[in-house]
Amino acid sequence: MILILVSPRQRRLDLRAALGEDLGRTLLITGGPLPTGAEDAVLTVPLEEYGTEAIVAAGLRLAERYPIERVVSYAESDVIAAARLREQLSLVGQSPASAAAYRDKALMRRHTAAAGLPGPRSWCVEKASQVRAFVHAHGVPVVVKPRRASGSVGVRVLDDHSALGELPENLPDHVVEEFVPGTVVHVDGLMVGGEPVFALPAVYTELGCLAHLADQGGGSSLLPPEHPWYTPLVEELWNVVRALPPADDLLLHAEFFVSEGRTPVLCEIASRMPGHPIPPMLDRALDTSLQQVWTRVAAGLECDTEALGKRAAEGRLVANYGLPPRLGALAALPEAPPPECAPWVRDLEFGDGQVWDADRYARRKSGDFVLTWTVTAPDADTLQERLTRSAELLEAQVRWEPPPRDRGHEEAVMGVGAG
Repeated sequence: MILILVSPRQRRLDLRAALGEDLGRTLLITGGPLPTGAEDAVLTVPLEEYGTEAIVAAGLRLAERYPIERVVSYAESDVIAAARLREQLSLVGQSPASAAAYRDKALMRRHTAAAGLPGPRSWCVEKASQVRAFVHAHGVPVVVKPRRASGSVGVRVLDDHSALGELPENLPDHVVEEFVPGTVVHVDGLMVGGEPVFALPAVYTELGCLAHLADQGGGSSLLPPEHPWYTPLVEELWNVVRALPPADDLLLHAEFFVSEGRTPVLCEIASRMPGHPIPPMLDRALDTSLQQVWTRVAAGLECDTEALGKRAAEGRLVANYGLPPRLGALAALPEAPPPECAPWVRDLEFGDGQVWDADRYARRKSGDFVLTWTVTAPDADTLQERLTRSAELLEAQVRWEPPPRDRGHEEAVMGVGAG
């Protein structure tokens, strides 16, 4: 049996297309909408509280009834649960030691530093006073972030000493590290049977994965193989993988800082699917669904990795872009790409939910979007021009209004709409 963990944030998972007849020997633990093909699984276990402890407990209960051979996960929140189940059931796949190194930002820094890889000085902290001590020792700017969060949640860039006063006094399980100047890029890769299959570097737009904090859209574009950063980034990805506790099969999403004339510096690395809308971009570059490829690899099923590697090496140029939620209610979204960019804007997708009230808005992640798309082009310059133009045209068609509750409150205060 193949046990598959489906987190609430897992998008458009098509198990029927990925597994075919093997879908009939799958078990699902879910925390949200059911994936395509779920009705053909042996059993689906929905969890109201979808978290590591509940997932492990549910998996162990299933193992009492079914002979589980593999555990498949996609999301960062599931990596530890999947690894613990493998260990307790004596299964192949990523171990807890490996999973922890890819999940815990402080632990991954220790491993890469021990391997001699470049990286910023950093401390584990629990209190704002420790951040102030780090700044006293090493200066500003610095970055403060949770050790195990994802989606850029809780990341703070402190540019000057005055910003220290805005920190909460308690910062449990955080790290503070020197700010690394340079361009932020990501590299997504796949390892099967201990051998690299592909690595695809891409450069983020200006604010990268922190753009949503400024209510700005953002995305990334794949680098062509001839770009001077391409080879150093691919090499550094595999250097980082070798520095961390090993696993035979790994789906990788890493971020690096790049400056001219310097070795890329690791920001962080994760062993899971990249956040949306990076997957549609990679799917276009690979001419297949990465989600489905990983499903087969993690399930121990046959996968043509040689063909996948060749497609990745072709250097197809694709970019992605997304518009983040704002505080309010969506009043208008484009139904289709504007005519002038329709031939090269692809994969237009709409996010979940029309209303972003104060509570939901405060909890938004870098992977939360109301509209996303990909862009294709014959060369790198044209790709950037089209990416910029598509963002201008599509964002102009998005309109926000105050949340219903706020709007009603304002009307009541102003006496509008009174009977």
